[in-house]
Amino acid sequence: MDERWSNIILVIVGFTLVFSTVSLILAFVGIARNGTNTYYVTARDTGGGSGHDPSSDQAEDKIWMFQVSHLGSNILYIDESTGIIRGYEVDVTNAVCRLANKNCRLVWDIYENCWDSKTGDRPRGGVDLMGRWYDACVGWYSTFDRARTFAFTKPIEKSYPIGFFIKNGTSFTWPNFEGLKVGFGDGYWIDEHCLARYNPTRFNQDDTEQVFHYSGNGEAVVNALINDEIQVAFLPAVEALRNDSRLVLAHTPSEDKCANGGPAVMVRKDKVGLLSWWNAAFEQLIATSEYTEICKNVKERHGDQPGEDPEDICVLY
Repeated sequence: MDERWSNIILVIVGFTLVFSTVSLILAFVGIARNGTNTYYVTARDTGGGSGHDPSSDQAEDKIWMFQVSHLGSNILYIDESTGIIRGYEVDVTNAVCRLANKNCRLVWDIYENCWDSKTGDRPRGGVDLMGRWYDACVGWYSTFDRARTFAFTKPIEKSYPIGFFIKNGTSFTWPNFEGLKVGFGDGYWIDEHCLARYNPTRFNQDDTEQVFHYSGNGEAVVNALINDEIQVAFLPAVEALRNDSRLVLAHTPSEDKCANGGPAVMVRKDKVGLLSWWNAAFEQLIATSEYTEICKNVKERHGDQPGEDPEDICVLY
């Protein structure tokens, strides 16, 4: 092949490469301009390429996870013979899920993983509810602090009275907290920020030498009171505490400035669908004889546990 043909072939190849490159660039520009490209990112690969995600709230086989703990009362308690959590709130949850045709599971966890409060800090959402380990926590009051973080169903039971307990044989004059150490249940709706709304004297909600938190179902707070670690305990004024001969209910506020209604189901604010189906099913439940039976069981099925009477718990009584 002579030099002339070699040059012609090189020119043709070069022109072809340039033309191809320009065409490719123009094609991308055209696609970008008409906006037809759609990219789908699958959050979870469930196998089979179907794109089905059973964790989605819209999935028919979605398993709804509800956290429960135990109060040691007819509301929630551990049946020691079986290891199962029982009580009014369990019965209500099971009934609501059945009426809503939802696949639900109860998950035991400590209170602080739903809502946590530490002395000297603002209370905050618990790590497990915030972290999506479960969808909701059962039996939680809506408060000013909690409402900034979570959403709530309609109340599933009545509010409990609240009060200030002291050790039998000691004294306390409301509203003077001078020189007194005050105990609270960690994660309770009754906390130092609520107490401050009553404008007590000589009380500093940020003073870690005056405010003390205790984990658990309230027993630790009572023990601290009996052992003189604290002088006043701000707790629910439930029957078990009112009847405890070691304690005296020194003051009961005429107004509950801690909660906005009774205990409800607490969810993350993205759980709009859960709020909708739960509220509809609960309204349906309380109009049935099944709810009447659940309320009767507070004393019959769960009567071996301490706690309030059905008329003090059930919303229709």
